[in-house]
Amino acid sequence: MMKNDIFTTSALFKGKCTLTSLDYKQVLIMAKENDLIYMDPPYQGTFVNGGFRYYGDIILADFIASLQALNARKIPFILSYDGRTGDKTFGESLPSHLELTKIEIDAGRSSQATLLGRNHTTFESVYLSKALVQKLNSNIERLFNGSSKNQISLFEFEEI
Repeated sequence: MMKNDIFTTSALFKGKCTLTSLDYKQVLIMAKENDLIYMDPPYQGTFVNGGFRYYGDIILADFIASLQALNARKIPFILSYDGRTGDKTFGESLPSHLELTKIEIDAGRSSQATLLGRNHTTFESVYLSKALVQKLNSNIERLFNGSSKNQISLFEFEEI
């Protein structure tokens, strides 16, 4: 099943995306209004606590400034930024002046909690820029209404 998803994704993105190995600030400067930026930076503190999983933490003030610059240029973006498991929240809230739409996605049972003998569900936070929400013509509420049973998978399409 994963093989099929990888090949389907490859076919969808062929000739439509660029992969780079640059500092995120350099990539964001190159972005244009018709681009869609997807960002999944390390959760705050995971470099220190997460060991080898990330090269390093991002500097929050610099990251927020980069998001503000994208907003000013009307560049649409999606940001997977923080989350929660059980009663533990990961990452500081993003400032309201960024005007982001937050969607919580039920990511299922936490593997880390399971390893520690607990049974917690992980909720990932995904933020949509104002420019992206405007491009989607306010259909976000219909696609994501806070209930995991109504979330669609990557290759399951719904007419909107």
